Amino acid sequence: MSMYQTLTETLQKIRRSEERLKMLIENKASLEAKVREKKAALDKENYDVEKLEGLSLEGFVHLLKGTLIDKLDKEEREAMIANNQYEIACQELDVCLKEISRCRDRLKEKFTIERKYFDFIESEEKKMLNIDSKDSKQVKEIIDQLFYNNEVLREIREAEEAGEQLKEAFKCILESFEAAEDLGIIDILENGLLVSDCGHESVKRTNEQLVLIQQNIRRYHIEVMDVLGVTDLHLDISRLLIFSDCFLVRVIESDQLNEKLEGAVELIDEMIRHIDSSLLVLNEKRTEIKRENEGLKKSKVQLVESYLNQIGGINEKSS
Repeated sequence: MSMYQTLTETLQKIRRSEERLKMLIENKASLEAKVREKKAALDKENYDVEKLEGLSLEGFVHLLKGTLIDKLDKEEREAMIANNQYEIACQELDVCLKEISRCRDRLKEKFTIERKYFDFIESEEKKMLNIDSKDSKQVKEIIDQLFYNNEVLREIREAEEAGEQLKEAFKCILESFEAAEDLGIIDILENGLLVSDCGHESVKRTNEQLVLIQQNIRRYHIEVMDVLGVTDLHLDISRLLIFSDCFLVRVIESDQLNEKLEGAVELIDEMIRHIDSSLLVLNEKRTEIKRENEGLKKSKVQLVESYLNQIGGINEKSS
C-alpha cells in the first residue's frame, strides 16, 4: 500500500470517528434524560414500598382490610421492575460514554495525520508542477491567484493600520480644539492678557497635528487606492487649515471662536465616519478574499488527489 493510500484511509477513519462522535454526543443527551426519568420512577416506587412498610395511613388501611401483604408484594415487584429499568438505562449511558472516550482518543491523532497528509500533498504538488498536463496548469494558476490574494491581504492590513493611525491623529486634534475652547473662556475672564502666548502655542501645536494628519491622509489614500481603487475618500482638511489660522487673529470674539470650533468638530466627526466606512469595506474585502482562498486551496488539493489517484490506477494496471 502506498503512502498516499495509507494516509487517505487513516483520514477516512478519523472522519468516520468524527461523525460517530457527533452522533454519540447527541445520543448521550437522550440517554441522560432517560436515566433521570428512570431514577425518578424508581424513587417513586421505593417511596410507595417505604410507606407500606412504615405503616403509614395507607398501610394501616390495607392492614385493616387484610390486603397489606398483597399490596406490599405488588409495590415491591413494581420497585424491582423500576430498578431493573434504571440499571439498564445506566448501562446504556455507560456504554455510550465509553464509546465517546474511544472516539476522542482516536481523534487525538487527527492534527498529526492531517499535517502528514497535507505535507505529502504539498510534496506531490511540487512534482506535479514539473509535468505538462491540464491539471498541473490549473494548479499553477491557483498558486498564482493565491499569491496575488495574499498580497492584497497584506495591503489591506497596511491600509487598516494607516486608517487607525489617521483616526488617532484626528482624536488628538480634537483635544487641541477642546483646549482652544478654554482659550475663549480665558479671553473673557482675563481680558485677553493670557491669550496671546497661549494662542500662539495652540496654533503651533494644532498646525503640527494638521501636518501629521495630511501625511496620514496621503498614506491612507494610497493604501486604500491600492486595494479598492477608490480615488476620493472625502478626507478634505482644507477647512481645518483655514480654521487653525483664526488663532493668529485676536479680533475673534468668544462666540465666533466657539462657532468655528463646533464646525471643525463636526467636520472631523464626518471624516472619521468616512474612515470607518472605508475600514468596513476593507474588512468585507478581506473576508471575501479569505473565503476565496479557502476554495482555491481545496481545489488545489483535489487536483493533486486526482493526479495521485490516476498515478495509482496506472501503477496498479502496470503491476
